[in-house]
Amino acid sequence: MTDLSFLEEKRQVTFDWHITQVLKWLKYDKGRKLDSVLIYASLELRCAIERYLLELLYLLKDRKLTPDDEIRCRSKDGILNLMKETEPYYIKRAKFTNLIASITPGMPKVVIVDIKYIIRMWNTLSNYCHKQLRTEESFESVNREFQEKGFKIIREVVSKFIDWESKGAFGIINKESMPPEVRSVYYKYIKDEIDEGQAKRMLKLMEPVLRSRLR
Repeated sequence: MTDLSFLEEKRQVTFDWHITQVLKWLKYDKGRKLDSVLIYASLELRCAIERYLLELLYLLKDRKLTPDDEIRCRSKDGILNLMKETEPYYIKRAKFTNLIASITPGMPKVVIVDIKYIIRMWNTLSNYCHKQLRTEESFESVNREFQEKGFKIIREVVSKFIDWESKGAFGIINKESMPPEVRSVYYKYIKDEIDEGQAKRMLKLMEPVLRSRLR
């Protein structure tokens, strides 16, 4: 019997823990595409996506969720809608983080995650987590097409997260940690007073001074 001891572990709530659970289910499955594994792996992956978005929102909100934010984050739809509203800001803030990384020795760049993609996949995975009205279109589908497609989606999404992680760190810089001069450029960039090219040139001009402070 393949080891299922991971089911006895205490549950955690972080994004990476949920991803690890998905990988453990896939390892247990050994390519058999078992029905129950499809359900449990889909559930954990949806939890991973929800948790990733929640952790990202927390950073985007400068670790200070408003009472209204907290209420909205208690529901899955609230988290998704908040992230959709915040996505343009996330992209700009992540890009600015990478501009800072380009002039800061030892600072890793961050990966810019495709938010629309993971929300779309979250919705797609719901097909494998809820009641099935027509079994002939799901678990009794011809040639197990339902299961084949489900496992393909799971592996695709997990591979996407692993690929993103290989290209940079998840997250964004805390603007309160920026030197005052950099923070001034940041606010101009976020408010669209300057574009990315102008922000980069301004940061490059500051680079000698910023580097000297690290000595």
